[in-house]
This record gives sequence, structure tokens and C-alpha cells, in this order.
Amino acid sequence: MPNDRIAVELTEVSKSYGYLQALKSVTLKLKTGEFSALSGHNGAGKTTLLKMIATHITPSSGTVKIFGDDAFKDGAAGEIRNRIGFVTHASFLYDELTIRENLLFYAKLFLIKGEEDFIETIGFLGLKRWYNVPVKQLSHGLRKRADIVRALIHNPDLILLDEPFSGLDTTTCDLLVSYFKGRHEEKGKTLILSSHSLEWAKRICDKRITLDKGKIIEESSFHK
Repeated sequence: MPNDRIAVELTEVSKSYGYLQALKSVTLKLKTGEFSALSGHNGAGKTTLLKMIATHITPSSGTVKIFGDDAFKDGAAGEIRNRIGFVTHASFLYDELTIRENLLFYAKLFLIKGEEDFIETIGFLGLKRWYNVPVKQLSHGLRKRADIVRALIHNPDLILLDEPFSGLDTTTCDLLVSYFKGRHEEKGKTLILSSHSLEWAKRICDKRITLDKGKIIEESSFHK
């Protein structure tokens, strides 16, 4: 559940690519433990905002603080990234490797020695049957599930999901909802997702943040 500590704080953040202004003076505060959904049309700025919170892109102006630290000052981004799990449209799994081989590879990057830290998630997300199957043989839905395990392998405090329900069948969406609702009950976890499917998003999230043309135009609760 949300508490009074601030997990994500953006102040007058803008991002430009030449003449295109992807974000315009965005100011946002999200509490630790809060689960929020970004909504808006294509090009509204949702993915840009997530990438900036993930410290993958720098703002043209304004400040971004993650867990109280300025994300783009004095090399702070590297340490902050260790507390973030980011699932994007692109898969970061290696096609020729099995799910198990991929996860063991990423586990080593975070100094995780064995499978015990993620094997429970493999079971919950229904991946045991495909655990030793090369990723290139997986369906879109199975690959998405495996990517989620990869992104959360280090038990991050901040979870970022870019269109997690896109292209998935109802069964897989239900599975993801159940999984992330469980994470919501874990003390200190904060989640931000972008989605065109608010019916799924509101089953996970407390709050809706609507963007239009790079600006936040509304913040509202899903449950009032």
C-alpha cells in the first residue's frame, strides 16, 4: 500500500528531439507503494516518460528524482537502475538460449547465484513446461512472461511496464494481473505501467495518469 515516502518525483521535465517536444513541463509525484497507470493516445509521451524514469534517456530540462536521488547527477543512474525493473516493447532475451539459460545469465549480472530466487515466479507465470525451450520457439505471450521474470529477477523496488498487455490473450492477461496484484501487497514496491487497455490496468493500479501531447492533463483514482 502507498506510504508518504516519494518514489518518483519529476519537476518541470521536458524532452525534445529536434523540433519535436515529446514531454512538456511534466511535474509528477508518486508515493512508494503506489501502482499507477499511464494512459493516452499513441504519441502522448507515455513511453518517453517511462524511459526517463528508468534513466534510459535524459531530460532536456527539469529534474528527475528516484527514491530521493537526482537520477542524472554525479553518476547516480547506475545505482538507481539496480532498483528498477523495466519491461519494454523490445525483448532482452537471447533467441538461441533457453528461458533457463537466459535467466541464469541475467542473474549473474546481479550477483544472484542460483535459480531459487526466480523459480517460484517461473511456476506462477506458467513457464515450467517451457523452461528449457529456446526462446525463439516461444509464442509472444510466453516470451512476454519470460521477459517479466528477467526484468524482476533482482527483486526491484520500482517496476516499469510498457504496454504489458499488448498482443496477449485473456488467459495471459489474467495471469499477469494476478501476479502484479500479488506484488502490490509487498511492502515498498512501486509500479508504473502504460496501457491502452484500462480495463486490465485498473485491476492492478490505484491511480490513472492521463497524458496528451507530452503533458499530464489529469490524475485520478481508479477506485473512487
